[in-house]
Amino acid sequence: MGLRFDPMGGGQLKQALSAIIESEKQPINALNKRKESEQAKLKLFGEFKGKFTSLQSAVDSLSNQRKFRELKAELGDGEKLMSVTVDKEKANIGSWEVEVKELAARSSMISNAFSDPNKKVLGIGYINFELPDGEVRDVYVTEEDASLYGIAQKINTMTDGVVKASVLRDDTDSDKPYRLVLSSKKDGLNNDVRFPQLYFVDGKEDFQIEDTKRSANGIVSVDGFEVELPGNEVGDFLQGVGVQLKQAKPGEKFTLNIKADFVKITDKVKKMVDGVNGVLEWVNKQNQIDEKSDTKTTFAGNTSLQNVEFRLRNLMHEGFPTNLDDESKFRVIHLSELGIEFDKKGNLSFKEDRFQKMLETDYEGIAQVVSGNKGFASQLKTVLDGFNQPRDGVIASSENSIQTRIKQIDQSIDRKQQNLEKKTQSLTEQFSRLQGALSNMQKQQQYLSATMGGGGGNPISQLLGG
Repeated sequence: MGLRFDPMGGGQLKQALSAIIESEKQPINALNKRKESEQAKLKLFGEFKGKFTSLQSAVDSLSNQRKFRELKAELGDGEKLMSVTVDKEKANIGSWEVEVKELAARSSMISNAFSDPNKKVLGIGYINFELPDGEVRDVYVTEEDASLYGIAQKINTMTDGVVKASVLRDDTDSDKPYRLVLSSKKDGLNNDVRFPQLYFVDGKEDFQIEDTKRSANGIVSVDGFEVELPGNEVGDFLQGVGVQLKQAKPGEKFTLNIKADFVKITDKVKKMVDGVNGVLEWVNKQNQIDEKSDTKTTFAGNTSLQNVEFRLRNLMHEGFPTNLDDESKFRVIHLSELGIEFDKKGNLSFKEDRFQKMLETDYEGIAQVVSGNKGFASQLKTVLDGFNQPRDGVIASSENSIQTRIKQIDQSIDRKQQNLEKKTQSLTEQFSRLQGALSNMQKQQQYLSATMGGGGGNPISQLLGG
């Protein structure tokens, strides 16, 4: 029996068409594999960028002597009297004798007493008070608000956070234990609020001010000099030092010490060392290849990244000057003297105890070695900034190169996909016409066979393989 074709589609013609199309897809498949390799490379480079960014952040925190230092405040017995915040870039190292004589006070008033804070017995009227800027504020009270709780709620809603109201329980008189208290929200004379009078009529009980307190500044003695503070929380008590007064204790003096925090400084240097190791280890790992390594997805032999490693390692072996302004004390210190040195595996090790002892012995000198104009961190920052230039730096150019290749591959895939679609359509039409022609020939064969009795000499039958 000869080769026969399915006139309705499929069969050997369909298989032939599929084989041709699959063959045409091979260049696209190859491009997709190249794209996958480049995407893997881009992802791997993202890891490098993360390590590089971590190193940059650690170096930036040490890039000058103001950033290098970390300060802490010690108050001794004064911790129960005040708390302190320190701005390390503004504060000065030193000690001061402090005495908290008086806390700053808030202006306030207290009303007469009532038996029930919910009863609407106060009538109608208004409360007025004078704000620190001289504005007189009136709070009107209707019959609906005419209880202690009602007035407190209305004041707290209407006074823009300048005055607060609360109902206080005072069992001095157990029959009438509730009073209304109004007070300024901030302490100090600059926030003084005056409560002149309550004006109420038609109340079942009298409503009046029983007592008032005026605002006052805090009073603190510093090295024997008495000074006033505008509140209990002051951001610039000393240069770069803020305080919050907690308790007044006249006659009880304590020492405020602002000193270098060697532990925090050491920790910052350790983060820098860890950051350098992160970059070096990543680059070194790229060059550890064998016969099974897929170098298409790594950066083995990448000269730009090898240059990063070379510059970093080179810098670690240099010496850095200290005491530049004093010829008698000038010297060059290598990082190994500070406890930073390469181990046998090529990684940096950091002996924190040695570094901290050097800080305690010569704080200013070590600060110059690390963060001075010609110090290690300053020079390292210059190197890293060069690598991270937005256009022609190693980071940007390497990443852009990968992204450009991926974009070019995508464009090639799009072009080949369009050509494949056109070719598929053309081949499908050709095969369809061929299948139609063969179908007609098959019908003619059947007709001739029926007419001529199926003789073996029929040329059409021979052509169709019958």
